[in-house]
This record gives sequence, structure tokens and C-alpha cells, in this order.
Amino acid sequence: MKLRTMLMLANALSIVLILVFLIISYARMLLSPELILALTLITIGAGSLSMIAHFVFTSKILKSVNQMTADTSRIAEGKFDVKVAEEGPTEIRELAQHFNVMSEKLNVMFREVKRSEQYKTELIANVSHDLRTPVSSIRSFAEALQDGVITDEETQQKYLQTIEQETERLSHLIEELLNLSQLESGTSPYEPSLVHPDVVLVETLQQFDRKLQDRQLEFEVHVDDKIEVIPMMPDSIKRVLTNLIQNAIAYSNDQSTIHISLKKIDGAARFLIKDEGSGIPTESLDRIFDRFYRVEKSRNSKHGGSGLGLAISRQLIELHGGKIGVKSTIGVGSEFYFTLPLEKKEDL
Repeated sequence: MKLRTMLMLANALSIVLILVFLIISYARMLLSPELILALTLITIGAGSLSMIAHFVFTSKILKSVNQMTADTSRIAEGKFDVKVAEEGPTEIRELAQHFNVMSEKLNVMFREVKRSEQYKTELIANVSHDLRTPVSSIRSFAEALQDGVITDEETQQKYLQTIEQETERLSHLIEELLNLSQLESGTSPYEPSLVHPDVVLVETLQQFDRKLQDRQLEFEVHVDDKIEVIPMMPDSIKRVLTNLIQNAIAYSNDQSTIHISLKKIDGAARFLIKDEGSGIPTESLDRIFDRFYRVEKSRNSKHGGSGLGLAISRQLIELHGGKIGVKSTIGVGSEFYFTLPLEKKEDL
């Protein structure tokens, strides 16, 4: 039996009982038949108005309930972009509001699940590709040496050197995967010490002298002398700086300048690395810090490695309680930046 039918039957039953008791009361009062008839008609009229009012009021309630029932069915089918009209009595409006909040949260969770599944698929494909390439190279060169095809000692040394390089590449990729896994799972320790950030920056820049000469590039460095010691894990920040500077060098035009600055902004130390390269397409900016994502789709070795460097950098900066981001203009260049709190993360 439907809700409206039950409510209407209950109302009708109560009116009939009231009418019976009133007629008995009128008869016991020794009233004239005309007066009893008039009072009975008045009672019936009042009951009819009650039935009509009951019907009208329940219509709004049932309309909202029916809509939520239909929307619940849509959610059961996996369609979470539903919204119930927030109208009717106060209780029904509150129920509709809670329903809409639930629907929005389910929609967000569903999008995250789909995105996670997409990342999982991409991860498997990318890991398979990046592992298969060095393994295939190692196998082919090892087989050539084992079969005795290569008799020239110089060529043999080149083959062995290539095997060593590919083995190091494979080992580096596995190490990066393990590091990223620890960072994403929250098991990587956060043990900062008070360090001068300008010292970390200078030590990092020293390793790029040869690459700058090869590409005829220059560093232009500006350091704010107001910044004193800040809490950080220096090796982790060096790794972030190394990743960002390597990318800047890889994508810079020859004979250009890479601008690097360290400033104190809004209670944080802000590092900025800006190149004068080709820039990053707008559609890639939102995914640039995703693991295995490459702007260079061809996986050209000239432009870099495993696609894990920026993902690891983001995790390391977030571990410090900081933020990392990028701005870019096609044909002008890109600027990567990150901030580190001036106080220890737990105190923020």
C-alpha cells in the first residue's frame, strides 16, 4: 500500500469516528432533528476540508520522496550527478540537502576511483615499457657476447659498457619506484634539521658546470639575504632542485639563461627555477607532477628519464609541508617553484 493511501485512509477513519461520536452526542443532547442535521453537515464539511488539506500537503511531501526514490535508482545504476529540488516542508528540505551532499560526495569519490583506475592502467603500461627497454638491450648485447659474434676487443668493451649503463638505468628506475612508493604510502620519515637554504642551492648548482658548458647556458642566481636557517632534509631538497634544474637544462634553448631565485615570501622560503625554453602545453600543466607523465610523448632520451622525477619532487615538498607548482607559456619558457615553511611542519 502506498504512503498517500495509508495517510488518507487513516484520516478518513478518524473523521468517521469523530462523526459517529458527534451524532451520538447530538442525539443525547435532545436537540431537534433539524439542528442535528445541520451540525452533522457542518461536521462532514469540516472533515471534507480536512481530507482536501491532507491531500494537498501530502502531495508536496510525496513529490519530493518520489524524486529522491528515482534519483536513488539512478545512483544505483552508477549515475551520481543527481540533485534533488530542495523544496517542501522543513524536514523534507533538510533531507533533500543531505541527499544532495551525499550525491556530490559519491560523485567525487566515483571520479577519483575512475582516475585511480586510469592511473593504474597507465602505471602498468609505463613500468612495463621502461623495464622492458633496458632488459631487452642487456639481453641482446649479452647474447651477442655469449655467442662469440663479437671478436674485436674494443667492440666487446663497448658492449660491456652498454650493458653496465643499462643495468644502472634499470637499477635507478627500480630505486625511484621504491622511493615514490614509500613517499605516497606515508612511510618515508620526516627528520628535518636547521639548514641554510642558500648553502643547499649553491651545492646543488655546482654539479651542472659541465652541462652548462656543453649547451652554452648560464645560471642567473638571486638569493634573498634575509633568509636564515630553516627546517629541511637537505638531501631531499637537493634532489628536488636537481630534478627541476635538470628539466630546465633539458628543455632550454642553447645559449640561453636559466634564472634561479630564493626569496622569503609569506612566511616561507620560495625557490624558483625559470628557463627560456619551448614551454609546456596548457593541457599538460595539470598532470605534469603525475608519475610517469611526460610532456615529450616520444620518450626521447634527450628530454629525460623515467617520468618519476617531478612526482617524487612533489611528494618530498609535501612531506616538508610546502607546495610545488609550475607556470608556463609556449615559446617563452617555464618556471617551476616550490616553498618550504620557515618553521617546522608540526608547529604550523
